[in-house]
Amino acid sequence: MAFVRVPGNDVPEGAEEHWIEGRGGIKVRVLTAPSARGPARGSVIVAPGRTEFIEKYFEVIRELQQRGFAVLCIDWRGQGLSGREIENSVKGHFVSFDDPVNDLATALKLFADKLPRPRIGLAHSMGGAILLRAMQTRRVELDGAAFSAPMWGIASLNKFAKRYASFMTSVGAGGMFAPSVDTRWKREPFKNNPVTNDEARHARCQDLISQEPRLALAGPTLGWVAAAGGVIEAIAQPSASAHLRVPILVATASEELLVDNASHDRVVAGLPDAVHITIPGAKHEILMEKDEARAQFWAAFDALAARVAPAHA
Repeated sequence: MAFVRVPGNDVPEGAEEHWIEGRGGIKVRVLTAPSARGPARGSVIVAPGRTEFIEKYFEVIRELQQRGFAVLCIDWRGQGLSGREIENSVKGHFVSFDDPVNDLATALKLFADKLPRPRIGLAHSMGGAILLRAMQTRRVELDGAAFSAPMWGIASLNKFAKRYASFMTSVGAGGMFAPSVDTRWKREPFKNNPVTNDEARHARCQDLISQEPRLALAGPTLGWVAAAGGVIEAIAQPSASAHLRVPILVATASEELLVDNASHDRVVAGLPDAVHITIPGAKHEILMEKDEARAQFWAAFDALAARVAPAHA
């Protein structure tokens, strides 16, 4: 199908929609788009967060194209317009984070001809857990990476919750909603939202879901919580990132309410070539924030990109 459209969210120039097949026959949707400034200086792999989808990143993709990059963006299995592993399509569910890691690796192999090197990852929140794990396990080889509020820890996920989710999943209840989460999608009011201070960008996301209800996602399942706990533990293992000697940027939001900011310090300590910045006044979705917060992120990204993929003269 064509991309979901709402006013003020233009489809990136030359964007193409593709479908790949992952484990279990799950169909996964992928976007590729060329540089908008002649021959590409490289490629950026956009890895969205939980509940997110390709159309939410159109503005970001266009900005990357204007910087001279070809782009790939993915709808993770279980969200966006990609296939689901359980019947209730609004349940956020993974059996294992290995599945989206492998889906991403498959997409990069299949569309390698559209993604010239050097390649830079640009990952937000849950996408940051998936992308870093892909790099740690060498299933995805990148030349640099930028992480926006990465989900290397979850503020509300304590040891009891992890044990409970793992036990319930082990006895076959992984498809149940986790306790105390939303069990249906409803339009989120801007006031007191936990993700952005930018009202227009917040409304744009809500408009896209209202336009295409299949984009809607509610709370996570117990299986997702168990899988998230597992991948967070794996990411944090001593020396897990010691071989990642490419330039890495980690951006932390000062007004974070969802991920555990302390986890960023712990992971960065094990990265050989990392720059860690905190963006004042930013909530969780740094790339969907007000222009002044976004400008700080893009300045740091551009510094990373200048090292990895110098612009053409």
